Amino acid sequence: MLAGIAFLPKQPIDDILADIAAGYDANRIAGYVQKRRKDRNCGTLVYVRNLRSGDEMPITKNRGAMAKGCKLDGDALSSLSEQLERDVETDCDLLIVARFGRSEADGRGLRDVISRALELGVPVLVGVRGEYADAWADFHGGIAESLDLDRQAILDWLNHQTSLLQDA
Repeated sequence: MLAGIAFLPKQPIDDILADIAAGYDANRIAGYVQKRRKDRNCGTLVYVRNLRSGDEMPITKNRGAMAKGCKLDGDALSSLSEQLERDVETDCDLLIVARFGRSEADGRGLRDVISRALELGVPVLVGVRGEYADAWADFHGGIAESLDLDRQAILDWLNHQTSLLQDA
């Protein structure tokens, strides 16, 4: 019911996850993918697109021309978490979390949403960058399967989850 997809920076995880999500009825999926947009002050701002609603919102904030980089916006992450929790509670067949990142590694972020989806029997796909692999392993305690960043491997895993749910 839970799978971590290992990926490296600059690999197209968001494109692959968005493509997979497009094969589902948008009203029955929860999750997000990230998009990056150039910003003259901090290089790149990160936006998230809710896979159910299609709405986009910035997840980082520009701290000004003198800052070194952008910073995760805790309020935006909290808002995303609330959106996804509502989506998971409403006829959800799949949760996609594009990143298990620093917030999740620190015990915050979308961990509760992932846990709630699992409680409800909803399959969960999570993107995991190498630097957070240990925190990911601590979080799932050995229950997650590991997947390569390969569209067909992910689809095969999802098909297997669907058949397990139908047999239950």
